[in-house]
Formats: sequence, C-alpha cells, structure tokens
Amino acid sequence: MPENMENQINAEIDKDGEAEVFITKDKLQAFLQVTPPVGKGKPCTLEKVKELLARKNIVYGIKEENLQKALEPENWGKRILIAQGEAARDGENARIVYHFPLPQDRVGPRIDEKGRADYYDLGLIHNVKMGDFLAEKIPATEGVAGKDITGRDIPPKRGKDVMLPRGKNTIADEENLRLFAAIDGNVTIIDNKVTVSPVFQVNGDIDYSTGNIDFVGSVVINGNVNTGFKVYAAGDIEVKGFIEGAEVVAGGNVVVKGGIVTGQRGLVKAGGNIYARFIENSRVEAENDIIIREAIIQSTVRAGGSVRVTDRRASIIGGKVQACQEVEAKFIGSQLATPTVIEVGVNPQYREEYQKIFKNLPSKKNTLENIAHNLQIIQKANIAPEKLDPKRRIMLMKLLDEFKKLRKEIAEMEERLNFLSEEMQKITEAKVKVWEVVYPGVRIILGQSIYIVDNPIKYSAFVLEEGEVRIAPLS
Repeated sequence: MPENMENQINAEIDKDGEAEVFITKDKLQAFLQVTPPVGKGKPCTLEKVKELLARKNIVYGIKEENLQKALEPENWGKRILIAQGEAARDGENARIVYHFPLPQDRVGPRIDEKGRADYYDLGLIHNVKMGDFLAEKIPATEGVAGKDITGRDIPPKRGKDVMLPRGKNTIADEENLRLFAAIDGNVTIIDNKVTVSPVFQVNGDIDYSTGNIDFVGSVVINGNVNTGFKVYAAGDIEVKGFIEGAEVVAGGNVVVKGGIVTGQRGLVKAGGNIYARFIENSRVEAENDIIIREAIIQSTVRAGGSVRVTDRRASIIGGKVQACQEVEAKFIGSQLATPTVIEVGVNPQYREEYQKIFKNLPSKKNTLENIAHNLQIIQKANIAPEKLDPKRRIMLMKLLDEFKKLRKEIAEMEERLNFLSEEMQKITEAKVKVWEVVYPGVRIILGQSIYIVDNPIKYSAFVLEEGEVRIAPLS
C-alpha cells in the first residue's frame, strides 16, 4: 500500500474525544456524556466542556466535581449529572385548625371497658362557653421561587385560600383568623360552618309542667316524652327515658335511651340518625340510619340510609321496614309467620312522594282541562275582553291566571315524577342481612322485585342480581 494512502486512512480514524449535553424538558437538570478519543485523537478537555455549557446557556447549579468525573476515562460513555436547578416549592394551602372535637369524631357509640358499644352515649353535644376559642385559620403561604439551569427564575404557585368557617353565634378577631363562641351552647358544624347552638335542658319529663317544646337548638330530656306532647328541635334530641305516644322531630339525630312506643298518632323523625333500645307499634323516620338495640315490633320504619338491629336477640317482627341501603337483624319475622315487609333499595321518601304526585296529577290535569274548556267557550263567543262587563272581565283574568299557574304546576309535577321514577330504578348496594333466621311470612322487596319467604332461611343475605332477589352468603 502506498505510504501516503496509509497516512490518509490513519488520519481518518484519529478522532478527539467529544462531549454532549442532555437537558431535561423542565430545564432543571443537565447531563454530560463524554466520548473517548479514537486512534491518536486527544481526550476531551474541561475547557471544551465549559465552552459547550456556555453555548447551551447552562449557568446555574453546575457541579464542578462532576465535570471532572465525567472526563475521567472510566466514566466515558456514561451520562453524568453536571447541573442541577431548584424546583419552585408551591405555597401551602390555607387550612382550618379546629379546637373542639368535630361531630364525625365525637358522634358514635362509646365503647366501654368490656368492648361493648353503648349506642346511647354518643357524644352528640359539645358545650362551649362564650369567648371559647373554637377555630383558627392558618393562612396560605406564597411558596419559594426556584431557578432552572439557565438561571431563569421559576415562580411558585401561591397556596389556595379558605374562608374562616364562621357560622351562627360565633365571632372572629380583627385579622379574621381566629374564631370564638359568641354565646354558651353546643358547638357543631352546620353547612361547613362552625356554629354554636344553645342547648335546652329538661330536668324531668315532657308533660303538663313543661308543655310542648319547639327549640332552635338541641334538646336534652332527662326523663320521658309523654303521650300527646310534641318536641321539635332544629338540632339533636336526646331522651334519657322513653317516648310514649308523642311526636318528636329533630333536624339532627334522635337518641332514646329507652324505647319508642308512639302508637299511630305519634311520630319520631330525624334529619340525621335515630338510636333507641327498641321500637314497638310506632312510626319512625330518619334521613340517615336507624340503629336499634333489641327489636322493631309491628312498626312502620323508614330510613334514608340503613336500618340495623344489633343486640343478641336483634329482631324485626311485623310491620314494614324500609331503607335505602341495608336492613340488618338476627331474626326477621317469627315462628308464627307474622306478616313482615322488608323493603330496601329505594329511598322511602322518594317512593312516598312519587305515589303522592302520581295520585294528585290526574285531578290537576282534569281541572286544567275544565279551565281550558271554559276559556275556549269565551274565545268562541268572539267577545273582546274589554267589551265584557267588569265582573266577567275579572272572572276571565282569574281563569287565565289560574290556567297559567296550573299548567306550570303540572309541568313541574311531571318533571319531578320523571326524576323520582329514574331515582327509584337506581338500585346499587341494596341488601338485607339475616344473621340467624328469616321466617315464613316475610316479604323482601329490593327495588321492584319481591321475594316471599316460604321456609325458614338461616345466615343469609338477600341481594338483587339481574333484576331478581337472590340469596347470597353473608359478608
């Protein structure tokens, strides 16, 4: 081979070492990869690397020791971190610190030293004095700015603010950061706001010495609610004795240490939960759950949540029990085949409202048709309204006004009827749990499906599958 050709080939394979920089998309990191020299080529130098960094505008967070490390032969071909920026640290959101036990933390059965749940000591009321410190707002922070490897500042996101949850009977300081009780009463959370409700204490029975009670806060009765009397409270009602033939209605929870025997004229109704030892021959309704210790006997019971009977002989015998979610007991029905209806999966209030509208709608439509007929008669007479005598003109105006109002009312009723119909078709986790025996004479209704118990069934759950009520293992 000619000498000049050999020198040309050697020159082509001699190559200096090179460096390449890789920058992350957020420009917070840069990596250096050095390639080895070829043939008689020279290794890449620190000077060349720094020239490369300058061209790439990498000026911040440079790790000098890593530059040297990347240039070492044992690290050739590896990607070495040589610049590290600082990410922005977003500000913390404002938050509320409560200085009293929240309802969800304090409301619930107390567990005694033997591990037994006491459903009658539920901690529903937390009393405070005027001036008590209730809550404070920890303000949002601005955060800390960052900087990328090109030296560009990265602004942080400021934390989100929240309002001090000031409700009724509370007062804030000048900075609107601290909340205090404005009166003595029961502190609770209503519509996500801290509210202090006065608590009315009755140191005996509700009888002729007290009369009926209609109160804006919570009521504690250290006795019975006797036949014929009424107790209304916007908050919770706690009865240390029995409810007998009375009407007790609470916007919150109803807790009865004894039992409930309202008869057909009485009623116990709660916007929250109802807790009692037993229910017998009564009407009982709750927006949420109904928790009974011993038994529900020959009663009409309705819950927007679940109905649970929890004690050793927990029984539901006779009557009708309706719940949106679950009904749970150890025994349902009796050995005497007592007719008992368990209905789950539809909000009882929806069903009642649907039936009421469905019943009233035809008469409303009939009235509308009669008004429309009378208006048509007047229209066919071809008499201008201004030519009618004053009495007939007033009658015409009343008819037109009534027609418009009734037509609007019917449209709203039909819309509500459609909504309720759709809601009643939504059966989710509806279930009936029987931990011991369900007896003949019991009808179990899940949504629109019915299961009639002909023989005793033990330790089972009743669920809705493919439109039918089926028996499933307990879980």
